[in-house]
Amino acid sequence: MQITKELIERYHQGQCSPDEQDIVQQWLESDEVEMSFPENIDLNAIEDKGWKKISSRYHIPEVQEQRRGFKFNYRIILQLAACLMLVLVTLFYLNTKLKSENPNRTLAYKEVKTLKGQKLSVSLPDGTIVWMNAESILRFPVSFKGNLRELEFSGEAYFNVAKDRSKPFVIHTAKTKVQVLGTRFNLRALVAETATSVVVEEGKVQFSGDSGKQHQILTANKRGVFEIGRSGVLSMKTEEVHAGKYTAWRNNELLFDNVTMQEVAQVLERWYNVKIAINRQALRKERYTGSFNNPALSVVLESMGFAVKFNYKQHGQTFILY
Repeated sequence: MQITKELIERYHQGQCSPDEQDIVQQWLESDEVEMSFPENIDLNAIEDKGWKKISSRYHIPEVQEQRRGFKFNYRIILQLAACLMLVLVTLFYLNTKLKSENPNRTLAYKEVKTLKGQKLSVSLPDGTIVWMNAESILRFPVSFKGNLRELEFSGEAYFNVAKDRSKPFVIHTAKTKVQVLGTRFNLRALVAETATSVVVEEGKVQFSGDSGKQHQILTANKRGVFEIGRSGVLSMKTEEVHAGKYTAWRNNELLFDNVTMQEVAQVLERWYNVKIAINRQALRKERYTGSFNNPALSVVLESMGFAVKFNYKQHGQTFILY
């Protein structure tokens, strides 16, 4: 078969039959095209040179430029793919490293809130029971992983922590940290109060500021109080108490022990979801002691009014003491 311009064009464009391809390839490998193939030379470069010589000999218009453009684009695609693979590998490495450094990043969390006038009991994944008082927020993982059982809390709650010596139970508040293995205690960390307190009913609790510089070991009927003063000075103290007095709210018992009427008003607002306004400045500083079992607000105000000498009136959800 004679090598013609048309045959070369069809070979270049991939339109030859297998027999025609063999004939053209044998011709390309012969001395007839006046080309040599030095050892270890780039085959792509050889092919470019070969087609350039063929094109000039047979006057094939712009076929080589199209072919070269195709090869150039192909090389760019390979380079882009390699870069993309490098980026993906890097991202995978960084993601794996971050997970190993902070395994909590992969945990799914659940958040439970109570409103004013609301109390709620929550069961945690490890069997711990939390009784939440009004205006509290509890955030915990759907399942505890790693060496700790960690959660976040603000408000007031009673904890009955399931025992697990291999996984300490840790509660983080805005200012403190409480760590236990298995115990029952009351934690009060209200946003509106400067002090955070823990009262232990059973077991042992390690109570510390969030910096960890100050800490206490509390046992049954011990109360720890952590407070940041107006000047920024940290203070921590411990006292002997009757734990039942601080956990009575869980049984719907309202108990006041020598507290000011201003403090009483704050408790009543959370307990009944109302607004308490005290019109007399002196009345705010009066102290009150008393207890009620599942009481109506009107009963509480009538009893307090008799003891502390005040009257009250109601406007919607606001009760005014005067």
